[in-house]
Amino acid sequence: MLLLSSLFVLGFELELKGYFRTRPKLFSNLTVVEMQGVDTLIGYIDSRSMTNFSLGTDNLKLKGRIDLLDNVVWGFNAKGAADSALAETVSVNDIVGKDIPPLKVKRLYLEARTPIGLFMLGFVPSHWGLGMSVNSGDGVYDDFGDTFARFLFATKPFGEDSKIITALFFDKAVEGTVLQQGAGDLLDADTDDIGFAVLYDDEAYKGGAYSTMRSQWATNSRAFFISLYSELTPRKFYFGTEIAGLFGSFTPYKDQTISINSLGAVGRVGYNFSRFFPILELGYASPPSADNEFDLDTNRRGTKINAFTFDPNYRPALLLFQFVGGKKFPQPSQKGYTDVLESRRVWNAFYSKLSFTVKTERVFVIPSLLLALDSQKWKFLGFEPDFEIRNYLLKERGKDAQHNLFLSLRLGYLFVGERLKELERPGEQFTKKSNVFGVVGLVAYEF
Repeated sequence: MLLLSSLFVLGFELELKGYFRTRPKLFSNLTVVEMQGVDTLIGYIDSRSMTNFSLGTDNLKLKGRIDLLDNVVWGFNAKGAADSALAETVSVNDIVGKDIPPLKVKRLYLEARTPIGLFMLGFVPSHWGLGMSVNSGDGVYDDFGDTFARFLFATKPFGEDSKIITALFFDKAVEGTVLQQGAGDLLDADTDDIGFAVLYDDEAYKGGAYSTMRSQWATNSRAFFISLYSELTPRKFYFGTEIAGLFGSFTPYKDQTISINSLGAVGRVGYNFSRFFPILELGYASPPSADNEFDLDTNRRGTKINAFTFDPNYRPALLLFQFVGGKKFPQPSQKGYTDVLESRRVWNAFYSKLSFTVKTERVFVIPSLLLALDSQKWKFLGFEPDFEIRNYLLKERGKDAQHNLFLSLRLGYLFVGERLKELERPGEQFTKKSNVFGVVGLVAYEF
């Protein structure tokens, strides 16, 4: 307390923004097939508190993000029924049984504004475009968030009043172990990114490019990523696009080189009536290939390069590509627990989504319809109607931020296609597919 008081006397300001949320969830038939004699109904509640903080002056700040009880499941205990019926100790676990530290510092970085531009150093959040590929995950519905060990310099090269922003950055992706490859040989398996971004930022138009080159010199590996993005709002119309590509090569052995080229894209078009906002969205992730994958560092999470996948925070539907279908987003799990609830991401798919947002001062109603196909064989994955109602119970304006208390209820019903069943349950051609139902509630306080 004495330290904080001294900092405030010196002119330092402390800003806090974030949320606390609790989500009851209920799912039926996430296995997508009929299970004889098995109850496929799954229900649980989780909670999370996320706080972004900023400490410093106008030109020099220490920023970070702290998660408290990061998606901890109510009453969950890895020992299950072995606990006494009246146990008073609350377990701190997630849904797959992994222990969660009650406090996580996920981001911490220094931000300095100088006459020549902005410098950022440390564990830095990143978000680009529509969030299809790079997503900071700061929303109240999000579970993840892209954070990089990064040094960044950003500036306005054409003057302070210019709408063009450029950024150059270096990311340390993996500090690889030093391996002995041969007699007396050392292999330093570091993986690094060098990136560049340019953005035109205006009220009516935003757009630009974001690119990185990932390299691992020890294995002669390269992976180049580029994303082109634009958002246009003429009058009441809305147009948004993001197109990204991943290209590269990997040399696991001197006489073998594996190449990769994959694409992803999202396009949106809508019209904003006074209280009604319809929007059509199309998404595409190119299909995988067994000869088109490589890993920049053996068994190291975050370095594997394969067919194009969306960011796990980009969720076009409640069920499909979040709890069913798509690419699994790996999480450590304990023996004896199913991976059926592991998070997913858009992968190997083409989808179209039509949504309608009806809004009043305190209530939002959002029905939507999603149709998805496999992008490899162009077979039917599924059709999902969703419905969400969001009610702001309290909306109060504080000194520096809006304080909101709101409820949300989301319902989804996924009509499972035969191709989705083939991908989820390979080798089970004699089982019958079963549709999936889900309900997710939300009580949240934003500050």
